[in-house]
Amino acid sequence: MKLITWNSTARPISIFNDFDNFLNDFSSSFNYSSSWEPKFEVLNTDTIYCIRAEIPGMSKKDIDIELENNTLSISGDRKWNDKDQNNYSEFSYGKFYRSFNLPEDVKENNIKASMKDGILSVQVPRLEKVKPEVKKIAIK
Repeated sequence: MKLITWNSTARPISIFNDFDNFLNDFSSSFNYSSSWEPKFEVLNTDTIYCIRAEIPGMSKKDIDIELENNTLSISGDRKWNDKDQNNYSEFSYGKFYRSFNLPEDVKENNIKASMKDGILSVQVPRLEKVKPEVKKIAIK
């Protein structure tokens, strides 16, 4: 289904017009893609690492977060739920998987995750930095 009709006469005549039309018709025949990659960001502060992902349209039950051998894995599946195949969509659907190697200064037992407004946030607390003991030496 075309929402906007392109007027090819408004374009200059080119040998590529037929090829462009073929590609446009071919690409619009697909309803969804088989995989997609949400955008991620990692925020690093003195007390916490925060891993955030844009996952609009997904619920908590569609996402898996696992920690194994100091590797945090986030995966999920955004499914195409439309039974009417006559619709048009440019949204991406499918499975995704992303892993992050955590540094050694994390508190693995205190990792928490939350989701709000299509943003997944995984809070990874850091161990307190050990300050070296400074010993003053007197000059004689």
